[in-house]
Amino acid sequence: RDYISRGLRSRAEDLVSIELGPKPEHEIKTALEREITAERWTRLDVEIRIAADETGFIDLRPERSGAGDPQTRRLMIGRLQHLEKMGLASSASPGEWMVGLDAERHLRDLGLRGDIIKTMHRAFAERGEDRGVADYVIEGGSGQAPIIGRLVDRGLHDELTGEAYAVIDGTDGRAHHVRFRGVEAFEHAPPIGGIVEVRRFGRADEPRPTLVLAPRSDLDLSRQIRAPGATWLDHRLVEADPMPLSIGGFGREVRDALQARAEHLADQGLGRRQGQRIILQRDLLATLRRRELDAVGARISAETGLAHVKPTAGDQVAGIYRQRLDLSSGRFAMIESKGRDGGLGFQLVPWSREIERKLGQHVAGAVNDGGGIEWGLGRKRGLAL
Repeated sequence: RDYISRGLRSRAEDLVSIELGPKPEHEIKTALEREITAERWTRLDVEIRIAADETGFIDLRPERSGAGDPQTRRLMIGRLQHLEKMGLASSASPGEWMVGLDAERHLRDLGLRGDIIKTMHRAFAERGEDRGVADYVIEGGSGQAPIIGRLVDRGLHDELTGEAYAVIDGTDGRAHHVRFRGVEAFEHAPPIGGIVEVRRFGRADEPRPTLVLAPRSDLDLSRQIRAPGATWLDHRLVEADPMPLSIGGFGREVRDALQARAEHLADQGLGRRQGQRIILQRDLLATLRRRELDAVGARISAETGLAHVKPTAGDQVAGIYRQRLDLSSGRFAMIESKGRDGGLGFQLVPWSREIERKLGQHVAGAVNDGGGIEWGLGRKRGLAL
């Protein structure tokens, strides 16, 4: 086995020189020494794989390896001893080893997990937070429990496959790293700090369902406390079945924000204090939404000279989709149309992802009883040939 006597050092030098340019021999030696105990797939593992036969057997006895490069043999034996501690290799006899056939997969998985932990740690550190690794949930999104929380980070996970990732500070007090099939999953995601939910599409038993990062609020918690509209916090305040919130982490932040929001609403005359409790008025969400839309509509009217037309259930909505407005009550579409008097006007209606590609084009739909819009965006049929 001449490659051993030629030495691992020269191969490593070639690899490092190609990637980083020529490096001093002592730096290469130090890097290889560190790889002995690395819990990931390393250059030493590549050399061990080359030296082993198809069953994973490798013979590093001095009389078989040659005396040309004892440093190479020492590095490989040191690595194999560490792999034995990890349960990935075993010593058959002095100088002879058996490497597990799944060692490469296991080491690559460990390396990936380490990279993910570094990504998550960096994301929280940039926010000035120190979250323990015990709170990390890697490969989140594969289970059935919903993941709802603050968007901390997002980006490209694997340039070769196009996989993307998001780091979410969950209401369950855990920090979730979720992988998506591509960055298109973020097409309508809120900015960093906004509230998101991981939505799953596909069969319940599908091992890797399609995941989408759905927006729940474009505002972070601090901005929601004094926001004019019906915020994500307001929905939590009035829901009949309260969302489970952890006593620590982001769950605790939501608890504190809910209390602060309730105090603000009471100060605005939208609730009354009863001892230690705050009783909110029954039509809170509708009142807040109406107030915000009236204020935004008045501002747009002043800027454009167009009349603000307020649609009600059963009304038809038709006109040019001009822009999306990200409000505290949610996302709304500005539809430029004719006013009730025949002049130009506009309507503010709940936005839907199905009309986003129609920006600047004519859209039409009807207001349903829930206040949403049923858009008529079916394909036009042409003449069949």
